[in-house]
Amino acid sequence: MLNSEDLLRFALFSSLTTDDVAPLLPHFIERRYRRGQLLFVEGEVGSSVYFILTGQVKLSKTTLKGAKQLLDLCGPYDCLAEVLLLENGSYSSTAEVLQDSTLLVLNNELMPQLLQSNPALSVALIRSLSRQLRLAQEFTQILTNRSKAGILAALFLRLAHPAATPDQPIFLDASLTHKDLASMIGTSREYVNRAINGWKRSGIINQTNNRLEIIKPHELADWP
Repeated sequence: MLNSEDLLRFALFSSLTTDDVAPLLPHFIERRYRRGQLLFVEGEVGSSVYFILTGQVKLSKTTLKGAKQLLDLCGPYDCLAEVLLLENGSYSSTAEVLQDSTLLVLNNELMPQLLQSNPALSVALIRSLSRQLRLAQEFTQILTNRSKAGILAALFLRLAHPAATPDQPIFLDASLTHKDLASMIGTSREYVNRAINGWKRSGIINQTNNRLEIIKPHELADWP
C-alpha cells in the first residue's frame, strides 16, 4: 500500500515531510502497464501526471523532418508531465513503456484546492518546476555554444545516476545504447562511439558489463 515515505522518494516531494504529502495519498491511482503501451502522445491534451514506481519509460518526440528523437529514459521515482499538476495542457512528448511497469497516476482536478490548503506543497512544486526550467535553459545554452563532444559530455552528466557510496563513480546504465545517445543530441552513432572510445583511452570514463562509469566528471563538465 502506498504511504507517505514512498512519495518522499520522488524529487518533486523530497523536501517535504510525511505530514505534508499525506493529503495527496488518497488521490493516487496505482496502475500496471505492459511493455509497448503508450502513457500519452505528443500534442495530446491531458490532466494526468505519472510517477514511476517500477519499470522504465521512454520519452520521445517527432522532429520537423518526421524522425523520432529520444529525449530521456525514465525509471523508478521519476515523474512524468509534472507541468500538468496545476492545469490541463498538452503533453510535450510521447511516453512509451519499455518494460512492464507500475506507475502512480495523479489527476490534477483537486490540485488547486490541495495546494491552497498546503503552502509547503505549493512551494515544493514551484521549486521543482523552477529547477527544471533552469536546467532546460542551461542545456539549451550548451547546445548552442559547445562542440558535439561537449554536448555529449553534458548529456552524460545530466543522465548520470548518483554513486551508491562516496568512493564509487557516477554512472549511466546499459539501457542507454550509443544509438539512443546519438538520437538525443542529433548526431550519429559512429560519432558517439568515437567520443566514448577517446574518453576511455583518456581515463575519463570506464565501460563495464552493465554500465558506463564516469571517472572524471570535472573533465566532462569542462569539455568545450
